[in-house]
Amino acid sequence: RLRLDPSLAAGLRESLGYLEHYEYECAEQTVSRFLPNLLTARALRELGQPNAELEARLPGLVEQGLAKLATIQNGDGGWGWWQGSTSNPHVSAYTVLGLSQAKEQGYTLPDGLLERGQDFLAGTLVATNSANARANMSASDANQQAFVLFALAESGRADATRLGELFEAREKLATDARAFLLMALQRGASADASRIKALLADLNSAAILSATGAHWEEVAPKHSPSTSTEHAQSVANASPRLSMGTNTRTTAIVLEALMRADPANQINSNAVRWLMVARRDGVWATTQESAWALMALTSFMAQSGELDGQYEYGVLLNNAPLASGQVTPADVQTPITLQVPVADLQGQAGNLLTIGRGEGPGRLYYTAHLRTFLPVPELKALERGIGVQRRYVLASCPDGAACPEVREVKLGDVVRVELSMTAPSDLYYLMVEDPLPAGFEAIDPALATSSLLDGRGNGLQEVDAAGQGRLLPPWYSWASRTELRDQKVALFAERLAKGAYVFSYTMRATLPGEYQAIPTTASEMYFPEVYGRADGATLRILK
Repeated sequence: RLRLDPSLAAGLRESLGYLEHYEYECAEQTVSRFLPNLLTARALRELGQPNAELEARLPGLVEQGLAKLATIQNGDGGWGWWQGSTSNPHVSAYTVLGLSQAKEQGYTLPDGLLERGQDFLAGTLVATNSANARANMSASDANQQAFVLFALAESGRADATRLGELFEAREKLATDARAFLLMALQRGASADASRIKALLADLNSAAILSATGAHWEEVAPKHSPSTSTEHAQSVANASPRLSMGTNTRTTAIVLEALMRADPANQINSNAVRWLMVARRDGVWATTQESAWALMALTSFMAQSGELDGQYEYGVLLNNAPLASGQVTPADVQTPITLQVPVADLQGQAGNLLTIGRGEGPGRLYYTAHLRTFLPVPELKALERGIGVQRRYVLASCPDGAACPEVREVKLGDVVRVELSMTAPSDLYYLMVEDPLPAGFEAIDPALATSSLLDGRGNGLQEVDAAGQGRLLPPWYSWASRTELRDQKVALFAERLAKGAYVFSYTMRATLPGEYQAIPTTASEMYFPEVYGRADGATLRILK
């Protein structure tokens, strides 16, 4: 699959749609659904090329998001990952950022919604007005404070005192946090040129140059001397993941900071190139990557002048013409997508893809990907930080773990699905999805968050090192949320301590036939490199 984008406006369209139609709706994804759309629509208007389709959708999109955020705001003014979750400073800061942008563009916010969020954020700030206080501040807390200060500054409540204190402790900050601090300092009324210059130097020196452009990576944050080595390493590994961070997200945030503080920096265009290459099928790997990339690329687009593109292009595959055309300002927002069947590629030799463009103003971005599919039964379990296993047993079996696994059931039988997960380290923002085989219907997924009282019903348990299940009290649930969809059961956990867990639910056989059971997957929603997959399977329902 080859995608040609004659401008960033064309390249951003698919990602905007991806966020708008993302199937889940936690607080972060509610904001991500409208915030990048707001900024992109405004940039295109200011460039004299408004997108009529986006403009028509935008009011409903924003108003729906504002209503949702008002509904799920906690009593303390903050927001959790999901409705009912404990207020999370990072999620709350991102929400305040989205609310402030909506207000800035003329949308009416529910009374007190933004102000209560700002008050919550202000209450999380910690004074670091002494060398001792700065030394005792953890890197994770420092990174959080940088984002909170940025959100407050963007929403009109910059805290110059805390910004100055955090600047003095900047050696603790991760790369994205330094970018947030830079933007917050610049936004504040008392912007200090020397501080901004120092942070710009930090970001420039941290850039990693390669053939695909320039990017930034997160580094293991420093920790206080009193912290144990094991705990310090755990904090270092978790810190970016706690803030939903990845290298792609960080690169986008740094680019946004550079476009504000140093728009003429030559490294900016290289960062744009790296971000465009980092897409898969026109989108980035997570909603946070997509949202921040869209915001940063929109800032670059607003100053690059690339919507005036006027040039010819051509594509050759193995020296044979594949496509050609001309880009003009009238179609500069329209992507070109080409697909070539694998059967048309040279199997025993390399395939040469040549992309060329003629003279004239404008840019041409391109990405090429090869996608293949395997039959479901050939998909084997895969462990990359999470171990996942799935068993199908008859719900009528009274023997718990000793129940035999089944692949063939009768019409009307109730099957218990047992999902086992092993976490060698703590997991953050975990998402588990178990596709339902066609011919089956899930039964009462709400029970998925109750305790497993007798080993035969729905629910969950924690498993110790010897494989023994520990019955969890009725109030306990490691899942922040469970959802039943037409085609799958999904559950989410904001944090899951390392260990072994079993989740189970039941489904009923409703239609005779042979069906493929697509593997269960588990991953960190904002760090999908931490991933696990169960085996694929085939199930039969007999009359």
